[in-house]
Amino acid sequence: MTERLEQRDAMMANAELRALFDAAVDAMVVIDEIGTVLAFNRAAERTFGHPADEVIGGPVEVLMPEPDRSRHQSYMRRYLETGEAKIIGIGREVEAIRADGTRFPILLSVGEAISGDRRRFVAIIRDLTAQREAEKHARSLENRLAHVDRFNLMGEMAAGIAHEINQPLSAIATYAQAARRVLQRTPVNTQSLDDICAKIDAQARRAGQVIENVRKFIRRQEDRSEPIDVNEVISDVRDLMEADAHAAGVPIALEQGGDLPRVRADAIQLQQVLLNLTRNAVDAMRDGPERRRGIIVATERTEDGGVRVSVTDHGPGVAKSLGEHIFHPFVTTKSTGLGVGLAISRTIVQAFGGTLAYEDNPAGGAVFTVELPPAREGEGE
Repeated sequence: MTERLEQRDAMMANAELRALFDAAVDAMVVIDEIGTVLAFNRAAERTFGHPADEVIGGPVEVLMPEPDRSRHQSYMRRYLETGEAKIIGIGREVEAIRADGTRFPILLSVGEAISGDRRRFVAIIRDLTAQREAEKHARSLENRLAHVDRFNLMGEMAAGIAHEINQPLSAIATYAQAARRVLQRTPVNTQSLDDICAKIDAQARRAGQVIENVRKFIRRQEDRSEPIDVNEVISDVRDLMEADAHAAGVPIALEQGGDLPRVRADAIQLQQVLLNLTRNAVDAMRDGPERRRGIIVATERTEDGGVRVSVTDHGPGVAKSLGEHIFHPFVTTKSTGLGVGLAISRTIVQAFGGTLAYEDNPAGGAVFTVELPPAREGEGE
């Protein structure tokens, strides 16, 4: 009687375990110590596109793309010999392969069960395809919003840009009149005429460069993160920063540190962040008594080997009541504007693995700091 009860309890336990195994939302695969599949739940069938009876009894490598497929046996041997776990009890994101050959991202967690001299490994697999698509879509929306913000920035900076372009155009007109006077004289002073033409050429190039920088800045483009030199990025956008500041009568100084590591970022989007920060600094100081103290844009190496860019102004600073809320969408201290610039800037910086923070300037005003990690070894080569 007792034996029958034990058999019944064992059957019920097995049935309950199987029901739980097949009811699991995540794919679950059980293998032995040589990689033979012992169990394959229904979620695994849906995830990989293989029926269970096609996989059970075969090698688990059928679920792996190269190079993991060829290396799996060596991974297993190394673990059994050394006990050093790479995934077991840790979990990591890897790629798997469906029955139709499609590779897809998964979160893989592996547990080990030992009973006597038998080892079993239970893999819990979460398909990350939908999550990655959602992240990609969100990033696309962020890029579109950032693109709109670039147009908005150029609109706000239009007066300064117009002033920056009008200066070389006025100089060209003046030099052209001087050239006409030289031509009216007899004999014509060719050396003087050549000098005037060189000045006209230089001023035309200056105006053209401003227009080209604006065109590149607002051009729609896909994310192009790559190892970049932050000082070069700032130099490329320097005339736009100075145009806006000078139009408001606010001096701007660059203090660029030397021997900075490259960081992985999108140059245009990083320029957008810097223009947002300098534009906010200009607005804060436009009518203030300390505006002649100007704005300082500085770069330096961080303690952990990355790059820090700081934008320091001498305006009224940020109200204590706002605090971190200044990085929230639609929060602004300006009478005009949507209040999305800082929110977009922080999103951009975080996408590069960095941080955007604010602190009070001890001398009065605000300091906004961008910190970016260094590009991984070999990326800048």
